[in-house]
Amino acid sequence: MKKIIPICTLLIALTFISLFAETPFIEPWKYNIKIELVDSSLLVNIDLKISNAEVGNTKFLLFNRYIQIKEASLNGLPIKCERSNDTMYIESAQKQDMHLIMKYEIPFSLAESSQIKAAYSDSIYTYPIKFDTSQIFFERSYKWYPVLYDNFSDYNVTISIPRNYKVFAYFAETRLETLKSKNVYSFNCNDEDFPLFITPDRFQIHKEIRHNNTKLDYYFLPRPRRLVAITDNKPVFISERTQIDSLLNVTINRSVTAIEWYNINLWKKDIKTINFVETGILGLGVGLGNFILMDRILMNRDAIDNYALSHEIAHLWLGIHTEYLAKGKFFMGESITEYVNLLFYESWAGNDAFEKAILDITSLKYSDTPFYTVKFEQVLNQRKGDSRADDIIYAKGVAFVHEFQKMIGRDKLFKIVRETYSVPNHFVTLKDFESRIKANNCWNEYLKLYAIAL
Repeated sequence: MKKIIPICTLLIALTFISLFAETPFIEPWKYNIKIELVDSSLLVNIDLKISNAEVGNTKFLLFNRYIQIKEASLNGLPIKCERSNDTMYIESAQKQDMHLIMKYEIPFSLAESSQIKAAYSDSIYTYPIKFDTSQIFFERSYKWYPVLYDNFSDYNVTISIPRNYKVFAYFAETRLETLKSKNVYSFNCNDEDFPLFITPDRFQIHKEIRHNNTKLDYYFLPRPRRLVAITDNKPVFISERTQIDSLLNVTINRSVTAIEWYNINLWKKDIKTINFVETGILGLGVGLGNFILMDRILMNRDAIDNYALSHEIAHLWLGIHTEYLAKGKFFMGESITEYVNLLFYESWAGNDAFEKAILDITSLKYSDTPFYTVKFEQVLNQRKGDSRADDIIYAKGVAFVHEFQKMIGRDKLFKIVRETYSVPNHFVTLKDFESRIKANNCWNEYLKLYAIAL
């Protein structure tokens, strides 16, 4: 028996070595991105190097279909780009290093007007967009540079902006150079994505606190009054200074509580800095690596009490690196995230409040009629764009996760979630989630979801 153990150990070691040898190493793409804010445009210069590009089509997903490439070259020779919706194809005739250089500009307005309706278009599409003209937000689903979603890359990014502007980015800045007329931000990133937010630096209420090893910076806009609730379809405002301060402190305290809860119940996450940034862009709440955007509606008392802000914080643990970003399917990145956030809500609001929230979701009505029945398969494949998409993603999707939790128990659900999402630098897919369900002996319960209509 003693002789058998070393032999078994050797065989296991050789198996692991064999598996490791079969796993191809994918060298990250190396980007140098230079952005300059000039007049009413962002001038973008991309210098991209790809080692050992495979023979055949290499796909570059662009931030938006209507980006017009002014100049492009591949390995020193001018190229013409073949476009298909948001994908650009470049043919590689042989396995070789590729050096792509691109120049283009992204138009917008520097006017200080609040909300305008604008349209960007290319030769095929027109896109109506409502936005705050003095702020620019590049989010992952609207690519502004060529990228493969599931490839973690090596970025050097420099952003030159006027002195009165500020940049918040997915990664913390490595350098800030203040020149006479402009600020130059530098970032180094190793990810599949680099969202950023450029805004006039008009924040007057800025609070910094340090909690454990995390520095939390809160950037609030100077509003003479604040929205606290919507009652009978009418907004309710406060304008007294102490009331406003109290509301902002609730925002701060609730965010700290959420971070503590996610660290305890999911996994300990080493976060050095989180910037909470209030924006004038209506209907925008986004949780990203190094910053969270909060619009004025997200910060009203009803929204805070109804766990809207903590949902964005949950994205720091769940929902940033999931296939829904690439495939346009939101179950992995939003439905599961929102259900876990509901469990956080229960931790401070109580079980009765949690059960009421679940009841509100399952009994949700659409256009004064009972909410139509939805199959689990429809939830898994739901994309944005449909008028009922948000209801399916944030309500029906959450209801299905709750049904699954009732079958397997909360502890088992947390275990599956942790095992699915906590792998560093991994592009999380539905297949990952299902493999962990199988590993935890919950597959039969999972299959039952397909037979349910909620």
